[in-house]
Amino acid sequence: MLFPPLGAATLAGELRELGVETKVFDCTFGTFARLRKDLSAYQPQIVGIYSMVSLTRNTLRIAEMVRTTLPDSLLVAGGPLPTVFPARYTQHFDAVFRGEADVSFPRFCLDFFAQMATPARMGELPLDTYAGLFIQHNGLRVDNLTVHHRESELGRFPLPDRSDFDHAAYQKAWRQKTGSTATSMIATLGCPYGCEFCSKPIFGNVVRRRALDAVFAEIEQIHSLGYDSLWIADDTFTLSLPYLEEFCRRMAGLQMSWSCLSRADGVRPETLRLMKQAGCRRVYLGLESGSQTTLQLMNKQVTVEDGIRAAHLYREAGIEVAAFFIVGYPGETAASIEATFKLALTLPLDEISFNVPVPLPGSDLFDRLGGPDEGKDWTKENEVTFIYPSEIDERWLRRRVDETMRAFAQKRQTIQKAQTK
Repeated sequence: MLFPPLGAATLAGELRELGVETKVFDCTFGTFARLRKDLSAYQPQIVGIYSMVSLTRNTLRIAEMVRTTLPDSLLVAGGPLPTVFPARYTQHFDAVFRGEADVSFPRFCLDFFAQMATPARMGELPLDTYAGLFIQHNGLRVDNLTVHHRESELGRFPLPDRSDFDHAAYQKAWRQKTGSTATSMIATLGCPYGCEFCSKPIFGNVVRRRALDAVFAEIEQIHSLGYDSLWIADDTFTLSLPYLEEFCRRMAGLQMSWSCLSRADGVRPETLRLMKQAGCRRVYLGLESGSQTTLQLMNKQVTVEDGIRAAHLYREAGIEVAAFFIVGYPGETAASIEATFKLALTLPLDEISFNVPVPLPGSDLFDRLGGPDEGKDWTKENEVTFIYPSEIDERWLRRRVDETMRAFAQKRQTIQKAQTK
């Protein structure tokens, strides 16, 4: 699922509203050599790099390139991994902005330019006023608290500025894959649940909802760029039924399809029918396991029966259903893993995926396991590879995942043949 980097577009909109000249370098379709050439031509005074676990190597590679190519530029890191491990990033960066930096980072940039500061003269700025700022560089020691912006503040933020992205390339990739053109947006921030494997370093536990007028202004912007489908990337978009239902009423008739994540509990048939009428094409459920014992280990706060009910209700409403599963969870058995495979093959699902748990920094699972095995490559995604000591036989698990995926594909093929007769 290729999407333009939404966080970069959001910061671009906020910086440009303050009058700060800004350019986004999106590397999705680019090369390292092209990035070096473009940065050298642009000569930015501040270079900000977004980083998360799977981008660690590229983040550090780009940081090293900036140091050698643009030695006078201020180098700043942000994103999930710098938020939880800021001290690690200050080995390579001048500063780290943690958490929601929508206000603090643009204001820092504005002050930096207004005072004609340099990396060596950052101490002349009011560093204690920028939320989330972390510095351990050139003798400076700054460790400011992060913030979660209130709903009233969200309403004052400008729309993401998507003008720097190669939309034609994104749309071509999507059209080849699905026949439609999708891009991402966020309507609500934060998640109140405490799943052990989940890390929420940016938006945290406090749920905030953007005003629907702003949401639909952004949807109009997205549609004007040529997209006909939305990926609503919220953790808990379906949590508030009144908000969801009003969204659906306003979405109806716009001729745009959309997909979202949903929890397995709290759904009701009348809301799902409204979602279908409003263009909802597919919902992704984090069912995670077919074993109630494993769900309790995960602190998932739902039951297997909740997942079964939700999958059937969405299917009955005419909405496609995809499901995520985690296998090999610390403390579970081969029998509980087999229960997960069985559940995946018995539910009316259109797409499934299996992953082994990754102890993401910032999650309770990371704390319980003591972090990943440093000898393992933990920057890889979607692979049945343990990055910590596990009692589960990795080869057996990989074989069973492959067998289950083949069985699922055969099941889907049989259903599709029956539907065409």
